[in-house]
This record gives sequence, C-alpha cells and structure tokens, in this order.
Amino acid sequence: MLVHDKAYIRKETIKLRDHQSQMERRERSQLLTQRLFGIECVRRATEILLYADFGSEVMTGQMFRNAIDMGKKVYYPKVEGEAIAYYRVENLDELNVGYRGIQEPFMPKAAAKGNFLSDSVIIVPGSAFSREGYRVGYGKGFYDRYLANHPELNRIGVCYDVQLLWQCPHDEHDVKMDRIVTEFEELYFERE
Repeated sequence: MLVHDKAYIRKETIKLRDHQSQMERRERSQLLTQRLFGIECVRRATEILLYADFGSEVMTGQMFRNAIDMGKKVYYPKVEGEAIAYYRVENLDELNVGYRGIQEPFMPKAAAKGNFLSDSVIIVPGSAFSREGYRVGYGKGFYDRYLANHPELNRIGVCYDVQLLWQCPHDEHDVKMDRIVTEFEELYFERE
C-alpha cells in the first residue's frame, strides 16, 4: 500500500526500527558498514561526512573507526539555527550532546564550508527510504537543504531493511540519494 503521508510513514518505520533489539541493530549495523565500505566511491573518498546515530538509527561508530583507520577526514553535523554545518572530528570524544539530544561536535575545529573534493561522500540517515532513491527525514529539512547546497557530494542513504519502502512521497525540494545501503543490499540511482 502506498501511503502519501510522510508523518505516518515516519511514525511507522521508526516503530519498526525501534522494535529491533539492541543486539539486532548492532549486528545489522555491522553488516551495513561492511557493505558500505566495500563500495568503490567510499573506499576512494578523501572526506566522509557522517552523522552521530541517535535512538535506533543505523549505528555509525564502526563507520567512523573504519574511515579514520583508512586515513580519511571525517566530519559530523552541528545544528546552527535552521541549518546544519559539518565540522571535522578526529576522535569521538569531540562529540557532546547537542540539538534534541543528538551528539554534535562541541569544540568545532575546521568547519567544512563546502569546496569538497569530488570524491567526498555524505552518509545520510532517515526514517524511511524508497527503492526510487528518495528519503523521508525527520521533518525539519536540514539534510535536504544541505544536500541541495552541496551537489558535489556523493549522497548515500543508510537504513535498515525494515525502513526501505517501494515508494514514498517526495516533494520538489527533496533530494534524491545516489545510493541507498541496507544490511542486505545496495541500490544505485542515476542523477537526473
């Protein structure tokens, strides 16, 4: 059934995500991370823009460790008013509770103001993703605005398989992913 209400999809997919045990989420996140770091554009990326997982989101701690071990520069978002800005993080101790209880860089070093290399990758969370490449976020539009302003980034949405729908509603301002990765598969989409 195709539901055209983002709020309903958000509520239902988060409920499915929350229903998994901590151990299931950890195992699924590890599988997803292995799949993610097997992708050519991730392996060759100089810079990776990550997110600090919150609640039952795909866990990103191992992604951070893999990226650092591979010599990549890693950035995390910080909410600044109605936007997010990314700051370089070299150690997870540089994150502290910020916007809505989400970990953010608390002593920002170098802000990533753009001018990313063409091989830079952004890892994007969401409440749901579609097999068409679209994402249902959390309702504030932070990521869509950021992605619209940084088209040079390789956009990879990550989610558990239970969050992947055949279709989901999308608006003109919604930015399509280049890839979506779950613990079981990787989907690739051409840019329009």
